Amino acid sequence: MSEEDEMDIIFEQEEEFRVLGLYGDVEEENSKELVGALYACLNEGRKSADPIEPIELLISTGGGNVSDMFAIYDVMRMTREVCDISTLGIGKVMSAGVLLLAAGTKGQRRIGKHCRIMLHHVLTTDSGSLANMRCTVREATAMEELMFDALVAETDLTKKKLELLLKENTDKFFCAEEALQMGIADIIV
Repeated sequence: MSEEDEMDIIFEQEEEFRVLGLYGDVEEENSKELVGALYACLNEGRKSADPIEPIELLISTGGGNVSDMFAIYDVMRMTREVCDISTLGIGKVMSAGVLLLAAGTKGQRRIGKHCRIMLHHVLTTDSGSLANMRCTVREATAMEELMFDALVAETDLTKKKLELLLKENTDKFFCAEEALQMGIADIIV
């Protein structure tokens, strides 16, 4: 291997550490890698007396599991305490991905001009006994409440605005400009 090839590998490793991506569904496999990388940055920041380099998080997702979304979100919140997280929504940012886009450092949340945003109520696919389904509905309701609280904290949306947006119980799609108006993103690129 030439010295130039070795330098390329080192550069890619450093770049890989600071540019993270969430592509595809928000689910356990995608989430564990992203959470691990964010947590490594968090630990680096806690150990360093100097500010650490910002992180760029690219997001293109159709959404996914709300519990996995909260795993990423919680580590993002902790990591923001030690370094900036610049988010970039590209292609589509739907459902669970919307909170993650909005959770970037304010002023550094970007969205592609042609990116589509989608919000909806928390979904459940559980079946079984009536007692289990009631339990699932209670849990889904609690998770939706937590998600709405987090969206209110990270955006310009209020609980009332969210309720009005989702009152028809259908998926609601938005363009990049509307995402700016709602405070989900700050800059269209």
